[in-house]
Formats: sequence, structure tokens, C-alpha cells
Amino acid sequence: MEGFKEIEIKRYRGIESLEINDFSRVNIFLGQNNSGKSSILEAIMLLTGMSNPNLPQRINNIRSRSFFSTLKDLSYMFYNLDINKAPYLYAYQSDGLQRALNLKISYKYTDNNDNGEIEEMQVASSESKSFFNAIEMDFAISKTISDLDVYHYNNFIVFNSSGAIVNSKYSNDYIEKYRASYISPDLSVSYLSEDLSVLIRKKQKDLIIDRMQVFDHRINAVESIGNEVYIGFEGVNELLPLSMSGDGLRRYLSVVISSANPENNIILIDEIDNGIHYSAYGKLWQSIFDLAHKTDKQVFVTTHSKETLVQLYKMLRNNISYQKDFRLYTVEKTANKGHKAYKYLFEEFEDACMNNVELRSVVL
Repeated sequence: MEGFKEIEIKRYRGIESLEINDFSRVNIFLGQNNSGKSSILEAIMLLTGMSNPNLPQRINNIRSRSFFSTLKDLSYMFYNLDINKAPYLYAYQSDGLQRALNLKISYKYTDNNDNGEIEEMQVASSESKSFFNAIEMDFAISKTISDLDVYHYNNFIVFNSSGAIVNSKYSNDYIEKYRASYISPDLSVSYLSEDLSVLIRKKQKDLIIDRMQVFDHRINAVESIGNEVYIGFEGVNELLPLSMSGDGLRRYLSVVISSANPENNIILIDEIDNGIHYSAYGKLWQSIFDLAHKTDKQVFVTTHSKETLVQLYKMLRNNISYQKDFRLYTVEKTANKGHKAYKYLFEEFEDACMNNVELRSVVL
């Protein structure tokens, strides 16, 4: 399995410092509201898209549920809104490579901010201009920590005074091997048609129908028509648009299609329980683990639902082969040690479930 074994997050959103290690195939983050679970998923997303200078804005759009983010909005990615201290993200990969990313807000000198003709980079000073207009991604990937300072790249996007992007720079000499799919809590299905089209081209649509029949045995067709996904049911003579379906079906299909798409290496699912009735949690967990194994993917999930944990335990108890590929982390902002992630293997998870131990929060 390709993916990450450990990550380190510094000065990102509400997280001053956090290290998480020993990732496996399916990794679940628990925690109270505002404990940093979503920020961990975003950090992983940024680490898999280091060469895409537009990614910070896209992630911010998901967070704000808006189609437009300004440079001011992006400053919320900085711990305590201190834009002078760059967020730092680090990951150790399963293949032994290491990657690191710094986000910086800076000033890029342009002849004309509206056409974005960049001549040079300057530090903002009284001799030039005193405002910031760009967000940069300085990143590196290598076999050793020392080489991270040598083999590095730089991307950036430039905003005009109205907040619109007027220029961007990509690191053309870097080719990313990972691709992550982020499934947000808002039940959006706008990207599903594209993912489903990939599966249809690769003759893997039957895999989707098979998993959907676990959710509802009446489903007998899934099609991508235009920019919309349609579902077929036994006894219904016409395909029905997914957008007209219930929240549970849309959420379930989002997870299944993203997980099955062979172009995705890493699946990020925020608030997995959102929109799904508790009776379907077991089926969803079964599909996540089945597809992660069949398609050789790594999955990261957040939740704060006790009901979904109960169904997860029942599913793992009945699937012994999946127990070794499971990791659960309680993310807590402690009074004395800041952010910490407390790891549970299946045996510890089972013991907690059998004894009704609260896992979603560690009180220190």
C-alpha cells in the first residue's frame, strides 16, 4: 500500500504542533468539536497536492462552503492568524520518501496586478508596497531530512486588490505520484460524475453497482449523463438523478465512487456519519474496508458519532483480516501538552467498546 506512515503539523489553523504516527490502511480520527480533526485531513490533502498552488484556496472554499476565497481568507490557515509564521507540514511515506511543505503569504512585485506580469519577487517594504498579494507553497520531497533543504520547489498564486487570482506559477519539473480525494461533510455531488466516468471507461462500473446493492438491493444501474449521476431501481422505468435522492444514498455513493476510482491513492472523508442513518453505518464501513483492500488505497476518516463507532466495531469483529489494517486516534487539545493524538489498535478499541469506555475525548 502506498501512502503515509506519519505526519507532523505545525502552525496550521488551530494546531500549533501535532505529530501522528503508525498510520495503516484505514485511519479514523475522533475528537470533540473544534479539536482539529478536519485540519488533519486538510494537511494530508495539502501534502498530496504540494505542486498545485490553487489547492489552499480550494480547501478554504470547502471549509467556508463558498466558491470564492481571498488572500485574507487564506490567512485563517495560519495559527493565531500570524502570517509571519509559516505553517509547516511533514509526512513520512510508506516507500521511505519524506515530504515537507511550507505555506507563506508574501508580496510579489508585478508591473500590473490586473494582468499579473511578474518581474521579480521582493520582500514588502516602504520602498515597494506594504501589502501582501500572494500565497506561496515551498515544498520538497527526498529520502532524508537533510535533503529536504536541497531538493525543493516553489509555487504561488497572486491576487489583485479585488481578491481575484491574476497569476500563478506551477513547478513544471515536479510530477506528483499521489492524488487524494476529499469528501466534505456538505453532501456535495458535483465531482461524482467525473469520477464515475473514469470507472465506466475502465469497465469497473459493476464494482459500484455491487457496493450500492449492499446499501439498497433494488439498485440495478448507475450512469453518468452530462454532469449528473443517475441511479436505476428495480421496478422504476426511468433513471433518477442522484441530486433528487436522499442524503444517505448521496453520501454513500460519494464514498464508494471516490474509493473505487483507480486514479485516487488516498481517500479523505470528513464527518463520515453526516447525512447517513445509523442503521447504514455498518454497510458503509464494510464498503470502505472492502474497497480500500480491492483498490489498494489509504483512507482517513473523521467522526464524533458513538453510533458509527459501535457499527465499526461490529464490522471489524466479523472481518478478522481487516483488524490489522485499522488505526483509531483520539485527537485532543490538552491543557498541558497542546494537541495530542492517542492511538488505539483493534484490541484496545475492542476493549473500550466492550467496557463502554468513552473514546471521543481524553480528559487531562
